[in-house]
Amino acid sequence: MVRDVKIREVMVKPVISVHVDDAFEQVEAKLRGKSIRHLPVVDDSGAVVGLITQRDLFRTVSPHRNEEGFVYNPAMLHDFVLRHQMTRDPYTLTPEDPISKALSAMVQSKYGCIPVTDEKKILVGIVTARDVLRWIATQIA
Repeated sequence: MVRDVKIREVMVKPVISVHVDDAFEQVEAKLRGKSIRHLPVVDDSGAVVGLITQRDLFRTVSPHRNEEGFVYNPAMLHDFVLRHQMTRDPYTLTPEDPISKALSAMVQSKYGCIPVTDEKKILVGIVTARDVLRWIATQIA
C-alpha cells in the first residue's frame, strides 16, 4: 500500500542546497539555473537549518520582466541576507518515515517540500508533492 512506502523510495538525492552563509544571489542563481522551487539551507556540517523557496524570493524582491522572462537585479539581491529570509528549522522527515507522513504534512500544513535528514539532521534527500505524484504515477501505469 502507498501509506507503507518509505520516503527513501520517493525522495530525490543528491539535493541541491545553499549554505547559510551564501550570498542571497546564490538562491536566485540555483533556483533559476536548476529549475527548482525549493532550497534547503545547511550549515557547515550539512545539517538543515532552514529552507528558502521561489515564493520566498518573489516576496523578498520583485523580478523584472524582459524578453528572456523574469530576471532579478543582482544589486538588489545583494542587499538581503539569506539567514534573515529563510524559514528557520523547517519540518523534516527521515528516509524511514512512511510517505503517508509526508503527504499528511503537505496537505495539512501546505508544505511544498520536506527536507529528508538523518538522525543528526544532516540533509540526505528532499521530497516534494511532485515527487510523490511522479512515484504514484509509476505505480499505477
